[in-house]
Amino acid sequence: MTAAQFVDQVKTNGELLEKRLCTMMNTVRGSNQYWYLRRSKVKRMIAEFGSPTFFRTFSCAEYTSEDIREYLHKVNTVPPSYNTGKLCTEYPVSVSRQFSLKFNEMFNKVLIKGQVLGPVSEFYYKKEYQARGAPHYHCLIWIANAPVVGESRAEDVVRFLDERVTCSIPNKDTCPQLHEIVTRYQLHKCSNYCKKKRKFSKNVFVTKCKFGFPHPVSEETVLKNVQQSMKAEKRIYHL
Repeated sequence: MTAAQFVDQVKTNGELLEKRLCTMMNTVRGSNQYWYLRRSKVKRMIAEFGSPTFFRTFSCAEYTSEDIREYLHKVNTVPPSYNTGKLCTEYPVSVSRQFSLKFNEMFNKVLIKGQVLGPVSEFYYKKEYQARGAPHYHCLIWIANAPVVGESRAEDVVRFLDERVTCSIPNKDTCPQLHEIVTRYQLHKCSNYCKKKRKFSKNVFVTKCKFGFPHPVSEETVLKNVQQSMKAEKRIYHL
């Protein structure tokens, strides 16, 4: 095909030609073409199945994970005196592999087979790495027949959330282990990463958490107006 013929094809039948185009290097992980295909897949899933029911993030907490510590000592020849931090720094590939094995088992047995969030109809997850090299997963999860915020009745959405999401802190005396896990991993602690200075008035600046913490306390789950919340980039609900 000559250049003139190609230009003519674009002018007369551009949409069909675009569908037939393919990009090189789309199988090379990390390339722009690779992520373009993944992004397109997620967009197609949202167009086909609607908005995901849940967005979940799973981090490995490698410095406090007993599983990772035991695994690193098992697969690497290191002195017993090596602490977890030193092991994670020197063997990041082992950390990533162990966490992937652990995540896959948890995802398949707890979320898919166990249906703790309900019957999963579709899902998509992506593995990423923080600056220090620690892996984590971001997941989009579609639950079959789940109510939709802004479309379903508010009471149905609230009931669905209350059955699956909690923000309570377990009793320290009756559930000490669960209390320790929740307070260590599920409480936001502000740092320089989230603290942002905003101008309050002339020569007056206030420091606020960019994630909105502390959130307002509510005795029950409250849904807010979807359009107003999205326009103001605020949370749609309060637990």
